[in-house]
Amino acid sequence: MLLPGAAELEMTHSQCLELLESVEDTIDFFVSGLTYLIHAESQKAQPDLQLIAQWEAMDSEAFDLQYRLPGATVETYQQVLETYRQRSRELRLVVDRYMAA
Repeated sequence: MLLPGAAELEMTHSQCLELLESVEDTIDFFVSGLTYLIHAESQKAQPDLQLIAQWEAMDSEAFDLQYRLPGATVETYQQVLETYRQRSRELRLVVDRYMAA
């Protein structure tokens, strides 16, 4: 099964699968970072509830996205991959600071 738009880009079945797996792995990595941060912040004596709510909203957004993606075009998957790779890099800096503390 090819993704919509794959034939026009001459993508193979394997390339489509690779794109799907990359998106899934990237979103999973992002969500795992959020899960860590939510837990770490909630364990503080005075957790920043606003920050936790922000991370929970980001987690919810990523969760919803995973269920809206099936059937999306190659272009959509590529945009999601680019966006969440960047968001994961940014989030990783925050995770690193929490782990160092």
